[in-house]
Amino acid sequence: MREFRKKQKRLYRIMKAVIIFSVIFIFIFIGAQPYVEKLSSVADIVCRYLCDILIVANLGILFSYYNKYGKSDKFLEAVEYELSDYGSYVTSRAEKEEKTFIKAMRNDFSKNGYAVNSDIEIDEFDFSFTASTKKDFFYAAEIESLSKNDVLAYIDVVVNDITVHNLKRKGNAVICFVTDKAEKEAVAISKMITPLGKKEQIKIALAIVEPSSSKCYFLGNMETKCQQVIANYVLKCNIPIPKENVGDKRLPFQDELEEHMKDFNIKSFRNGTFYAH
Repeated sequence: MREFRKKQKRLYRIMKAVIIFSVIFIFIFIGAQPYVEKLSSVADIVCRYLCDILIVANLGILFSYYNKYGKSDKFLEAVEYELSDYGSYVTSRAEKEEKTFIKAMRNDFSKNGYAVNSDIEIDEFDFSFTASTKKDFFYAAEIESLSKNDVLAYIDVVVNDITVHNLKRKGNAVICFVTDKAEKEAVAISKMITPLGKKEQIKIALAIVEPSSSKCYFLGNMETKCQQVIANYVLKCNIPIPKENVGDKRLPFQDELEEHMKDFNIKSFRNGTFYAH
């Protein structure tokens, strides 16, 4: 991934330089064209051809850049956020049991104008409560021992609930898992953001919290509405996240992800055969 990014940055610098040079040259020629034409008709024709060549060159390099790097840019940026983030965070909530922790979160959502529904079932999956505004959604689920399969299954349920049951096409959602023990595989995907729509109009973030240890796993270094909601209601702190709410600097799954990303190549990505997780 690093080599791929180096090539991308190199081409971007070239593209930027060509565009800047072209714009400056064309603007100068537009202003000086009457004088150039009086001075020499040959020089005028040469300058006109140069302008045409520069325009074609700009279109060519723009097409080359976005064709090769445009689609993969957001994907790689999301992975870079995961790799540069702290491994875990620490909640300021005093509750050490799952049920009391959930109750405290639910009360805070109610106090702040969210529409709250307690102990509901969506597509045969249980949620301790859901909280929502017009464009923001929060789903809390209590699971005794959280696995990766649990996380993926709940993501599918939430996607269906937002897009089919609620008919939403824009918004931000957080799925908060409150558990006594999160398995390694579940923690490994805790920083994953699920985007929906061509322009990623809907984004679903995860938060995995273990009240007994006060540890919380989520993507905390990307400034989004989801980050703010998790900080305010799960960590019980403000943005930017204070130092006292920062836990492990880096966890093994981030090292594993970095190693895995060394195999990234644009061909596999375009074919849909390369996944970060």
